[in-house]
Amino acid sequence: MGSASRAVSCLCCPCKCLACGLFSCLCSILISLIVTVGVLALILYLIFRPHMIAATVDSASLTQFSLAPNSLLSYNLNVTMTVRNPNKRVGLYYDNVESLALFEGQRFGYAPLDSFYQSTEATTKLTPGFSGQQLIQGDVAAADLRSQQTDGKFNIDVNLNAKLRVKVWAFKVSGPKAKVSCPLSLPAPGSNSAQFQPTDCKVWF
Repeated sequence: MGSASRAVSCLCCPCKCLACGLFSCLCSILISLIVTVGVLALILYLIFRPHMIAATVDSASLTQFSLAPNSLLSYNLNVTMTVRNPNKRVGLYYDNVESLALFEGQRFGYAPLDSFYQSTEATTKLTPGFSGQQLIQGDVAAADLRSQQTDGKFNIDVNLNAKLRVKVWAFKVSGPKAKVSCPLSLPAPGSNSAQFQPTDCKVWF
């Protein structure tokens, strides 16, 4: 009875049956594609085992960091940092590389860096430098700066941003944007505070 009803329905409205058949076919193809892509992604992951890049600030020199009565900050900061690609089968291109220096969340320094390529398990040294003057916004930030100067240490964040491209064999594909954050505790210029200690950075995409 059900088959007869469907046959009668198709005879009465063949376009409806054709649309249903096409929709069912498209759904089957879409599901097959999703499953295939998922399986391929899993296989590639198991083969290449991608790992997060690692970054460390090896040394940092703060030779000037003073605030004028009008809240104008004069600064001179030089940093040496190491970026490592721990992957055994994946090379990385770093494009649009930029380094930022921040105090209490306010950016006071900016340093564009050259693009570079890291082969598998390679290490790259970067030396961003920040020098100039910048107005510090807000009484709280100015008070924190003066307080830290009295304590003999400044808490400064140095960040690194880059757009990644991934190289697998001869293939290059667009990757995520890498963000590296390095919270530094730096001796104030002229203070007797302990020397800077190498600091590991946080990396996320």
